[in-house]
Amino acid sequence: MKNTFQISRFGKFFTMELRQFRKMFLILMGITLIDLIMSMATYTASTVQIQDALDVLDDAGMNHPMMVDLVQSAKLGVSPVRIGGAFGFLLLIVPFILYNFVYHTRRSLTYTLLPASWQEKFASAWVMCVIFVPFLLFAFATVVVFVGDLMGMSVSYHAWTPKTFFTTFYLPTIMIQSIAFWGAFWFKRQKIGKTILTLAIFLIGTVTIFVQIGRHLKAENELLTHAINHLGLNNLDSGFFLFIAYGLMVMLWTLALIKFPRTQI
Repeated sequence: MKNTFQISRFGKFFTMELRQFRKMFLILMGITLIDLIMSMATYTASTVQIQDALDVLDDAGMNHPMMVDLVQSAKLGVSPVRIGGAFGFLLLIVPFILYNFVYHTRRSLTYTLLPASWQEKFASAWVMCVIFVPFLLFAFATVVVFVGDLMGMSVSYHAWTPKTFFTTFYLPTIMIQSIAFWGAFWFKRQKIGKTILTLAIFLIGTVTIFVQIGRHLKAENELLTHAINHLGLNNLDSGFFLFIAYGLMVMLWTLALIKFPRTQI
């Protein structure tokens, strides 16, 4: 069983985890309810203000569809800047919330002995954090927004559509969440602290490297310009950087997958 994957057994294990985490789901939905009520109650952005912001983007040549969605979604927080408010922040750390017990001396024993392979347990954790919880909260929030509209509260339906949710909230959220997902299964103790420390070291190291490269290339500006034109790198757009972000996300999931079997020891 330890090295096999069966869809039926995975389904039973996932259902068991749904029952196990039901109280936490209720807490997350409660935070979502409070967050959205406060968002609608404190809504101040007028149509004129939103249009002014869009005009500024247009004048600055930054009228990319994603930037437009960000401004529009400012009416009701589903943008990665606001990260959906309090419940959006919780989505980022939901792996720590649900799976912090992994590697725990006593609490992990029951988890280890459950009748499922490590592949099935990992798949269940991934589906729970990356798919189920985000879409559960979005569905619940949609109901809250609809009821709020019926009650006469200020609602922006442009900001609360599946497209906007997917592009300006869901994708950025799970990209950042992949860091917590990796940390929850990679570290045995002090998971949050070690994850933040590792991330800080990675960011500082990355920035330092790029600064040094930039200084070096600045001294050879003509050579750099020639290389960029020759390789066609001047045509790179945001898609290239999204590709890098997706790659990092998949890499973190893969590292968690590699480490996960040790949770069963």
